[in-house]
Amino acid sequence: MKKCLVVFVALLSILFISACSEDSNNLSGRTFKIANTPVLQEDMDNPDKYPGVVTLEFLDDNVVTMIDTEGTYELNGEELVLHFENENENLEITFSDFKESEKDFSTYSTLISNRELKMEDYSELSHLEVLANKLSEDMPIEFIVKHES
Repeated sequence: MKKCLVVFVALLSILFISACSEDSNNLSGRTFKIANTPVLQEDMDNPDKYPGVVTLEFLDDNVVTMIDTEGTYELNGEELVLHFENENENLEITFSDFKESEKDFSTYSTLISNRELKMEDYSELSHLEVLANKLSEDMPIEFIVKHES
C-alpha cells in the first residue's frame, strides 16, 4: 500500500512539474505587437485602431527582446512578468489576468498591474524610460501576433 502511494505521489509530481514547464514556454518562438485597447467602443473590433506600444519577441530559455534590448520573462498562470535591465536602468512590467483574447485578431488580453522603472543616473540617456512612459497601471493590453512580411 505504501509503495502505491509513493508511486502515485511521484507520478503526480512529474505531471505537475511538466505542466509548469509547458506554461512557462508557450510564448517561446512567438512575436507580438503589444497594443493599447482603443478608447472608443466602436473601435474595439477594428485591429487597425489598436495603437502598438512595442514589439516583443519571446525566445527559448525565457528570453524576451524588444528593439535592441534583451530581457527575461516569467509566465505563472495568469501573470506574465517582463524584466529588462541595462547599465543604468531596470524595468519590470507585470501583466495580470493574462489570458486568451476574445478578439479574433488578438492572441492574449491582459492588464498592466505593475510597472516599475529604476534608474541609477537620471542625467544619462534612458532607453527603457520611453517604454515605461507609454504604459500605465490598469491599462488594458492586447498581444497581437506579428506576422513576418
